Amino acid sequence: MRTPSTLRLPFWAATRFRLEQILASQLACSWSDGWRLREMFALGEPEVAFARALLSRRRNLWLYRTNQRHFCGDFVAVDMSSPRDRRTYALELKSGEPLRLDAGGVQMAGLASALAEVAHLTGAGPVVTARGSAGATLAWLGR
Repeated sequence: MRTPSTLRLPFWAATRFRLEQILASQLACSWSDGWRLREMFALGEPEVAFARALLSRRRNLWLYRTNQRHFCGDFVAVDMSSPRDRRTYALELKSGEPLRLDAGGVQMAGLASALAEVAHLTGAGPVVTARGSAGATLAWLGR
């Protein structure tokens, strides 16, 4: 099994977030592969809270958790409101930091693999990278 760089977080995760259920619903894999992937896509409580808030506020954004071992940031969000050339947001949450746009760093070193997985949705749309606290990022995206 090829190890994915992204995992789409469905809108129902805004009310009941269970990573195991999300993995099982999207990937046809063995229990051992699922357990290995669970560790790669695991979220801490601040990340779960961010994902829930964004999924409930912005129904036009498809939110993807990124594989933490691939250094793709924390999340990728695709704005589905445009029919083509959709804007993509690569997000790195950093507690207590102000929001910085077009911020890269080592945590975004493998972003190309995540973007390749969502390219069928985005077309030639722009990619915006952002790094900052969950609150600042949510205020910017959840406007």
